[in-house]
Amino acid sequence: MTEAEVKQLTEEMTEAKLSQLSAGITSRNLDQPLKVLPAIGEPPKVARGYFTQQKFIWGKTPEEMEAILGIFGKLRRGAYIVQFEAPLKPTDYENRAYTYLPDGKEYKPDPAETVYLPGSGAPQWTLTREVQGSCIARLHPGQVFGQSTLIKLQPVKPR
Repeated sequence: MTEAEVKQLTEEMTEAKLSQLSAGITSRNLDQPLKVLPAIGEPPKVARGYFTQQKFIWGKTPEEMEAILGIFGKLRRGAYIVQFEAPLKPTDYENRAYTYLPDGKEYKPDPAETVYLPGSGAPQWTLTREVQGSCIARLHPGQVFGQSTLIKLQPVKPR
């Protein structure tokens, strides 16, 4: 994939995607953005870095999420799933295309890199600031992210 094609992919996610993400947060549906983190220590109360949408990891185990997100070995002890407390503003995140493009860029194989490799193609964004969040699931290895694993699911008021 060329740099121009990568740029076009990142530009496809426009105002319509922001509306979808905001509606997902407000109604807590499968469109809501979520942060996936290794299950180490206490559940996080903030999120930073990369995120995706719930629909791409729903019904998946931490091991399957690694392959989807391109973060191999990061979730071997399980995963925390963090939802954002408020809808995102356009300045809160940047588009990074899809997970088969690590960091939103054309993949160039590097034998030294064993963790951050192309995923199977879920959309990905990166937060430009730390946002408040709450852990909605603590998954153990092999455990599926679904209704039975949700810790809490709270409605959010739109800004």
